[in-house]
This record gives sequence, structure tokens and C-alpha cells, in this order.
Amino acid sequence: MEKISLKERFSYGLGDLACNLMFQLITAYLMFFYTDVAGIGLGAISLIMLVARVVDAVTDPMMGVVIDKTHTKWGKARPYVLWMAVPFGIISASMFLVPNFGGTGKFVYALITYILFCIVYTALNIPYSTMLSCMTDDVSDRLSFNMFKTLGASLGGFIVMGATLTLVGMIGQGDQKKGFFGTVVLYAVVGIILLMICFKNTRERIIPETEKDSVAGAIKVAAKNKYWLLLCGITFFTFAGMILKNQSTMYYAKYYLNNEGIASLLMTIPTLLSFLMAFVIPTLAKKIGKRNCILSGGLATIAGNLVVLISKTNLAGIMAGTVLCGIGLGLGMGVTFVMGAETVDYSEWQTGRRPQGIMTALMGFGVKLSMAMSGVVGAQILKFGGYVENSEQTEGALRAIQMNYIWIPVIFFIVVVILSLFYDLDKKYEKILAEIHERRN
Repeated sequence: MEKISLKERFSYGLGDLACNLMFQLITAYLMFFYTDVAGIGLGAISLIMLVARVVDAVTDPMMGVVIDKTHTKWGKARPYVLWMAVPFGIISASMFLVPNFGGTGKFVYALITYILFCIVYTALNIPYSTMLSCMTDDVSDRLSFNMFKTLGASLGGFIVMGATLTLVGMIGQGDQKKGFFGTVVLYAVVGIILLMICFKNTRERIIPETEKDSVAGAIKVAAKNKYWLLLCGITFFTFAGMILKNQSTMYYAKYYLNNEGIASLLMTIPTLLSFLMAFVIPTLAKKIGKRNCILSGGLATIAGNLVVLISKTNLAGIMAGTVLCGIGLGLGMGVTFVMGAETVDYSEWQTGRRPQGIMTALMGFGVKLSMAMSGVVGAQILKFGGYVENSEQTEGALRAIQMNYIWIPVIFFIVVVILSLFYDLDKKYEKILAEIHERRN
């Protein structure tokens, strides 16, 4: 087995750092930016999210098939990290530019730029995630690659949650439109550079035959894989809970706690803990199993949210609950993508086919669907509660904010815990991988 260098593992992690500078920014701040900075209504935001997911329903599976049919000197998935780096940066920055249009013009501009971002993000992140199943099939190496991937994602989140509002204030000098745009341009430039480094220093080693399945054929293969289906559900509800909580933090801090400045800390603590957890996840996953990491993480996240609930406005209690949430998210998110690569191996063992592109793409679509659901659910709950931007909120609006920040995420993580109880691939994986190696040889 070829020894994989620290440089390659580190460079792979830089790719997720680049992706998360934008992904975390959007999940945490885009809805707040649309409502309180750009002045776009909650109903319009819900429509934007829904239309974008319709587009994703087409582009995500299409991208998966494109990857499975790609054959270049650089591999199947890795080339797209290079090709999409610059478009990703440009489109990301354009979303946080507020043109001098009327209400309808702003809505149309937001709709177009958000859809373009979703398309470019699909063409970048699905190949990037697919690379994990292409670079190695060794369990230890995958856990190591995933550790650096998680470190990159967590560091991206830490930067976004901890520095964004400060940068917005410094760059904008009281003008949030100018501040947000300048901050995103900075993140975009850094992201482009990091993606170039990721491409340059990584390599695909597992090159299966070019898949001949149609989209329908590849989906049929994936649909036979019970572990992939369970993992799709786990991933969907994990991201839905995390995203809804992130996008509600600004509202919770500003209106429920009357302390907008604490929002950065509430978002930074979980990302910092996820970063630190990444160092112990490989050892922990080997000791207790990847499924049990997700199960324990879901329970910890539920407990953390309930601690925040009973703490009401007590900051010490809220911080304690936030720490528990961060530990829980770190446990779950730290193994998800390794498990995704293992479900690809399971499909190869089960059917002889390895549609890794389409399987990764559909999991990615699930994440985007969770973004949409979180955005739509969050916006509609706020609207139903009577939320009015930049105003003193009614009791109904405050209950709606609390619902988004605590109760709905708790429900989502209860589902994660239930689904994880049925996932037992860990017990079978070594035997399955040995049989796959025998067939290949």
C-alpha cells in the first residue's frame, strides 16, 4: 500500500476549508442578510430556496453521472476542483452584492445569484467529496483524510462564525451592505487559492472502469444499498438541524437575548469544538465504531439544546448547552463522509457496480435539500409568529425564534438517533473490503 504524505492529506483538508468559507457563511448569515440588510421578504426567501432545490434536483444527479463518466489524466473527480475554483469565488461574492433595484429587482437578482451558486457549488463540492472514495480504500487512510477534511471544514466555520461580523464592521464602517460584500470578496479570494493547492497536491489512486449506467441505472444501484439510504437520512437531518440552528442564531441573539454581539460566540463555540474533535475522531471511531459516534453525537446535541432551553436567558447555561451541541456535532460530522465512502464500497460488493459519483451527488443533494427545508421552515415559522425585521418582537415572534433555534433541531436529531440504530455496516466492513480486494485481483 502506497504511503500517503502529510502534505496530501493537509492539502485535501484545505479544499473543505475553501468550501466552508462560503457554505458556513450562507447557512449562518444569508437569510439574515436577505431580511435585515437587503430587505427581501420572508415569502420571497422561501420561494428562492424552493426554486433552487428544483434546479439541484436536476444538476446534482447529472453531476454524479458526469463524474462517473469522466476520464482524464488527473482522475475522475479531482479536475473539477481546478475548473470550478474561480467561478465558485465570483458567484459567491455576487450573492452578497445588493444592487440598487426595487423589491422585485432585488428578488430576481437574489434568485439568479443563489441558483448560480448552487450549480457551481454542485460542480465543485460533489467531485471534492467523491475524491475521498477515489484516493484510497484503506480505512486508516480514509479516517486520516477525513480528519483533515473535518479540520478544514471546522476551521472554515470557525473563521466565518468568529470573524465575519467583525470584518463586516471594519470593512463597512457602519454600512452592512458594503461590509458583507467586502468580507465575502476576501473569503472568495482565499478560497480560490486554497482550492488550487488542494488540486495540485492530491492524487486519485482508485480508478474504476468508466461507469456505463444511465442516471436511472446508477440510482437503481444506489437504491439497493440500505446503508447508503440510512446514511442519506442521517446526513439530511444532521445538516437540517445544524443549518436551522445556525441561521437562527442571529435572530436568537438579537431579539431573544437582546445581545446581538454574542451571536459570533454562539456560532464559534461549536465550530471550535468540531475542529478539536477532529483530532480524536479517528482513534474514537476505531474504538467505538463510526455508527456509535453518530449515535452519541445525536444524543449529545439533543441534550445540549435542552440545556439551552431550560437556561432561558442565563448566559452560563446557554454556553454550557452550546458546548454540548458542539461536541455532538463534532462526533457526528467527523465520520459521515468516511461512512459515505464505505457505502460506495458496499455497493461494489453487493452489485459489482461502483457509481460513486451519483451516490455522492445524491447525498450532496440531500444536504442542499436540508438547506432548503431549513430555510423554508425557518422563514415560515418566523412569518407565522409575526416576525418584523429590525423591530421589537412580539411574544409570538420570540416563540417562533426559539422554535427555530431549539425545538426543531431537537426533533431532527431525534430522527438521526433513530436512523443510526439501524446502521450496522461497521461490523461487516472489514470482511466486505477483503472480498472486494479478492475480486479486483
